[in-house]
Amino acid sequence: MDKLFIKRLTLVGLRKNYSVKFKKGLNYISGPTSTGKSTIAELINYTLGAEKHKDYIEVRQNCTEVELEIEIGDRLYKIVRPLFDFNRPVKLFKYNEHEQQYSNDFELLPVESPANETSLSKFLLNELGFFDITVVNQVFSFRDIYKFCYLRQTEIDSEDLMREKTWGPNIKRKPTFEIIFNLFDNLLSELKAKIKEQTELIADLEKRKQGVSDFLKNLKLLDFDNYFDKKNEIEINIFDLKTELYSIKSDIKTQGLFPGGEIEESILKRQLEIERFTEEILKQSQYIEKLSLLRNQYQSELGKIEFLLEGSNALNQYVFEVCPSCLNELIPHEAGCELCGNTLKSLNEDEIKVYKSESTRLKLKFKKLSDYIDDQKDQLEKLRLRKKEEKTKLQDEQELLNHLRMEYISPYLEKIEKLNLELGDRKNQLKDLERTLKVIQEFNVMLNKIDTESTLLTKLKERAKEIEQTNVDKDIILERISTVYETILEEFNFPKLADAYVGIKDYLPYVRGRKYDNIGSLGSVTMLTMAYYLSVLIVGNEGENNHPGLLIMDTPRKNLGADPNQDEEEFKDEKIFNSILRFFIKLDSEKSEQIQLIVINNGYPDFLSEEHIVAKFDGNGLKDLPYGLIDDLNEN
Repeated sequence: MDKLFIKRLTLVGLRKNYSVKFKKGLNYISGPTSTGKSTIAELINYTLGAEKHKDYIEVRQNCTEVELEIEIGDRLYKIVRPLFDFNRPVKLFKYNEHEQQYSNDFELLPVESPANETSLSKFLLNELGFFDITVVNQVFSFRDIYKFCYLRQTEIDSEDLMREKTWGPNIKRKPTFEIIFNLFDNLLSELKAKIKEQTELIADLEKRKQGVSDFLKNLKLLDFDNYFDKKNEIEINIFDLKTELYSIKSDIKTQGLFPGGEIEESILKRQLEIERFTEEILKQSQYIEKLSLLRNQYQSELGKIEFLLEGSNALNQYVFEVCPSCLNELIPHEAGCELCGNTLKSLNEDEIKVYKSESTRLKLKFKKLSDYIDDQKDQLEKLRLRKKEEKTKLQDEQELLNHLRMEYISPYLEKIEKLNLELGDRKNQLKDLERTLKVIQEFNVMLNKIDTESTLLTKLKERAKEIEQTNVDKDIILERISTVYETILEEFNFPKLADAYVGIKDYLPYVRGRKYDNIGSLGSVTMLTMAYYLSVLIVGNEGENNHPGLLIMDTPRKNLGADPNQDEEEFKDEKIFNSILRFFIKLDSEKSEQIQLIVINNGYPDFLSEEHIVAKFDGNGLKDLPYGLIDDLNEN
């Protein structure tokens, strides 16, 4: 099985980028609270397909996307994912060994279930050697295996390890454990079914490749070199034909064979004049429309005043049973309708004078505006008439020009027509060639597809052969895991260690004859959880087992060491935490090429070498250390 190693995490910033570089073996990240240590682990998790991440304020203010460079086997990839748009697909870039850099081309992979053949999960599973596995009638996902690779800060002392007490998340936990250690009964049969399916797919691709290859061979355009040679030949021929055509037309003009030069200039000027008239007509029409709207407003105001002068007196002659405004039944009253508040009363003489004066003023404005609009309409009609005249003159000049051409250029027409026909033929050949280019491109994509699928088929066969040759005994595997688990606890200096093992039925850790969640101490749960994850990592990378080789542990000091906030006396000994770190260092010295352990913690003892520290923050930007992952606080 190929292993997964983190090479570099980069937050792409608005002003600069923020990177952490990793290596195989032990990688230690140190710093106080709220400096971005856990953010590193969370964003690795997010880039590898987590549904979302926390809303880190500093990240949101400074960064747009996250890049994760990974190594799987001997292949390098870069995954780029938007930081705050969780539904967008990731970009996958492949490393070009020949150019020694990542390719500019990328694939878009949706962050979905591996049931989608183009998803990020499907890609990661195939690269690691997990091919179309179904567990409890569900598709096996990269996120299932990644649960054994990431022990986050909120879970390191949880009494619900990997949520085994919840039916939904727990249903795939045991099959995933069995897949890691080749205990899953259906693994070989599913591999063989996939091998058959893959063989049929490649056979179909080979048939299609042969058909396209024969087509291109007939055209003698099997590769890009042939295409470019043919294209170059046609383009040179087109250039020669255009040159000859231009030469003939130039000769006609220079030799005075065509007396239409002045007419051509006149036609051009007239076309420009017609365009100018068109623009002026449009502007004038829009102006008249605006004036008409204003006149309508005056008319509306006049109507209101006429109603006030005549309507109120007329209405007051009647006794109403319903309100003429709201049409509700009237109850006799003096203040007006109790529903709409309106009253009907007669105007006094002063009010009548004011309204009549306003009416006279508006009528005068209405009359002046109407006259002005009529004047503007006259101007519009003149513009339309002039445009029509110009178009008539243009048509006459064009007819004259055509007549002159036929009269004076007839000896050259046949040659010009022939050249134009040849030119059109060459252009059509160029279009056909462009269509053929797409076929060549599709042919090369097909060749790459066959290579990719053939490589996958080889991996499938190798994996099936490995499983067939591996004589797996469940009892022996669990005994080995339990031995490593107990050894780790001993090296951790676990207090009162006795009877430590991993259960053969539930695959969960036990100590002192009890399951890890019945010990009654968060300090013990922290140590048991770490030991369990480490034992799965170590044994999962032995022989033909299938652990990806990566383990991220966030804050192993939680509930341990000289922490004044903890209440459990037996776990306050600093020696316990130091013993854990010494085990990490020992693991690095023994298995640095097989595993990658990323540890995040608040500080470290003096005996931890600087070679293991990949990132260090101090929370205040002093001591030549960055404030935190987003270290802009140090900048002026």
